[in-house]
Amino acid sequence: MKKSVMMKAVAILGLGICAGAWAAAPSFTGGAVLAKPVAAPADQVVDGVTWHCEGAKCEGKAERRSTLDSQMKECRRVAEALGELVEYTSRGRPMSKSAVETCNKLAADKAASE
Repeated sequence: MKKSVMMKAVAILGLGICAGAWAAAPSFTGGAVLAKPVAAPADQVVDGVTWHCEGAKCEGKAERRSTLDSQMKECRRVAEALGELVEYTSRGRPMSKSAVETCNKLAADKAASE
């Protein structure tokens, strides 16, 4: 009987810890390489992430960012805001060259439809 109660308490405690970790949005880091470098250093906020660009390289950072968006949607929004991309990485995961090309196409298509 005591063993059963103890196992339930451990399970509840474990769920509480997992829920707390899930509720706290993790920080975000990303990187992008622009097809056309910026003339001067610039910052732009895209979906709560501050992107700092110098030349062709951009770094995105956010203290807390929680999203259910796919990496492709993230990339598309960055490309819409910053311009055509050559490379894109978010949360340490680089996109393939063909995926970045698709990302650019989606961004261009959305811009053309507006």
